[in-house]
Amino acid sequence: MKTVPALLSALALFVSSGAVNSQETSPFAGKTPDQLTADEVMKLVRYSYTLFDRDFSGQLRVGFNKKVPFILSLKPEAIRFIFSDPAHIIYLDRKDKKFALYEGKGGAQLSPVDPKNYGTTLRGTDVTYDDLSMRFLYWPNAKIVDTQRIKNRETWVVRVINPDGAGLYSTVDCWVDKTSGGMLKMIGYNAKGRPIRRFEVIHGKKMGDIWMVDEMRIETINPASGNRTSHTRLQIEEAIK
Repeated sequence: MKTVPALLSALALFVSSGAVNSQETSPFAGKTPDQLTADEVMKLVRYSYTLFDRDFSGQLRVGFNKKVPFILSLKPEAIRFIFSDPAHIIYLDRKDKKFALYEGKGGAQLSPVDPKNYGTTLRGTDVTYDDLSMRFLYWPNAKIVDTQRIKNRETWVVRVINPDGAGLYSTVDCWVDKTSGGMLKMIGYNAKGRPIRRFEVIHGKKMGDIWMVDEMRIETINPASGNRTSHTRLQIEEAIK
């Protein structure tokens, strides 16, 4: 897995190739991991995905029997989740800092997802439009609120606040590995500050020449009791050649 300094170097090379706007990543120049601001930490998480340019097969699993296959397409400027039976594409456009969310159903042309649907669950799973696209990674004005050690890894705890009120989450806390710049855990909170969704990375592996998360557990939490009511596993199976 790439370390944060290696990621910073890779991002500098990626910018020099013209694949992304150099002004967007210029704050990393000459900085060590401990010198990064909260917004820069989140940019590091996001831009680690821009280093991918390939498709992967995956599935959402609920219990032992329910499996929802999909194709994940990671490109420098967009993320697509492609479902079939019925056909449904969910598309996060990352160009020009817009981070706009689109969808196309039944082969129809892509159109903006109605913000009132950001918190809608998909295909009988615990996963919402916000969860699948991780739109909250793009919210501005992040703050480092703590540093913690989880899974024997030193992490930043970064809090992001919903800028538009759309979706289920008022705030999201993100645990970011200081060594790799990868996400290890996230918790989404409602407007009353109660946890309602928990994301935890279960496993990662090397696919071809890159490391990536290949299994994440997404849990729905009862805000009154704090107990888990259901969960879904998001699994990335293999790269598609």
